[in-house]
Amino acid sequence: MKLFEERKKIIEISQRLIGAGVINNGQGNVSMYSRESGLVAITPSAIPYEEREIEDICVVDLDGNIIEGKWKSTSETSMHLIFYKKRPDVNAVIHTHAPKATVFGIIGNEPMPMVLNEASMGIGGAVPIAPYARPGSKELAEVTCKALGDGFAAIMAHHGLITVGQTIDLAFIATAAVESTADAIILARSMGNEPIVMPDDEVKTLRKMLMGYKPTKV
Repeated sequence: MKLFEERKKIIEISQRLIGAGVINNGQGNVSMYSRESGLVAITPSAIPYEEREIEDICVVDLDGNIIEGKWKSTSETSMHLIFYKKRPDVNAVIHTHAPKATVFGIIGNEPMPMVLNEASMGIGGAVPIAPYARPGSKELAEVTCKALGDGFAAIMAHHGLITVGQTIDLAFIATAAVESTADAIILARSMGNEPIVMPDDEVKTLRKMLMGYKPTKV
């Protein structure tokens, strides 16, 4: 089986995303890129997460051709592949319909600011809002990639959230960070207060701290 470890990891991350409350049924999609083989493991279209097995995860090339698998890959395949083609630092993409983050995609084009230190570690900067484009379209892939730039998260207008990372664990951390930030901002504004935004230089320093964080024996 091609990309067995990547397919297995996608199943594991999908369960964590369900637990975090940012995906359900068959919505959203997850992928991992193996630069060594030039192949991508990516979730199938329409099959509920709870019913997926390792062999249900598709393997495609960078043109979206099915290399191995019995299902059609997600309709958002092009949105995943564009990052692997244009971002040499990206090896994983997660797209969810995270409910609180999505709120920022329906109220305007204001980037979601950084207000939490731990979330700043996971995201590294304000989260831009990508212009609306139809789901599954090449245009959606292009406008989302452009909006995200060299960052790690973007909210798609009227749609949901996309995060990227060098690893799928970092992409998951970014997903959780965006959703917790959105939750905190919504709560603060519901209390009639505008949250205090963290300084950009502090956010960048916190991001570097995360990237250097690892278990240390005593």
